[in-house]
Amino acid sequence: MLGDKIREARKKQHFTLSQLAEAAKLTASYISQVERNLTEPSISSLRKIAAVLQMPLYRFLDDDEPQTQVIRADKRKRLILPDSNITYEYLSPTSSGDGDLPKLEVILFRLNPKTWSRPDYAVHPTADECITVLSGLLTVDCGTETYQLFEGDSIYLRSNHPHRVFNPGSDVSVALSCLTPPVH
Repeated sequence: MLGDKIREARKKQHFTLSQLAEAAKLTASYISQVERNLTEPSISSLRKIAAVLQMPLYRFLDDDEPQTQVIRADKRKRLILPDSNITYEYLSPTSSGDGDLPKLEVILFRLNPKTWSRPDYAVHPTADECITVLSGLLTVDCGTETYQLFEGDSIYLRSNHPHRVFNPGSDVSVALSCLTPPVH
C-alpha cells in the first residue's frame, strides 16, 4: 500500500517522521496517518514527500513489476491520485529487472477542463522537458511568460524552468511529456 512504501522509503533514507515532516512542510501526525494507511495524501502532499525523499511519484504507486522495452497499452503504469485534475500514463519503462533506470521518461497526461496541473510550479533541476498537445488546449505558465498551445503544438522547457499547465478548454486535454533524464 502507498503508506507502506512511504514508510519504507523514509526508513531506508534514515529519516525520522519529524525530519520528513519538517522537510516536506507537513505535520508528523499527518505523515504518520499516511504511513499507517489511515488517510491518502493529496497530490500536493505526495509531491512534497517524493521531493524530500528524492523519488519520482510513480515509485510510490508502482506495482514494482519490472517492465520490458515494449509497453503494452493495457500494461502502462498509471498515476491517478484522489482529488487530482490530472492523470499520467508512463509510455516508457519506469524500472527494469536489472535495476538499470531508463534515461528518458515519456508520459501521456490528461488534464481536466478549467483546471491546473498543480497548484505550484514544477521545477526539474536536472531534466529538460518537451510537452506536445495531442488534443485540446493548454496554457503553459512559466512564471514570467505564458504560452497558449493548440493541438499539435509543443513547448521545450529547459531544466530549472518553473512551469505549470492549465486547460482553458471545455474538454479534457491530452498531451505528451518527454523528460530527459527522468525526474527522480
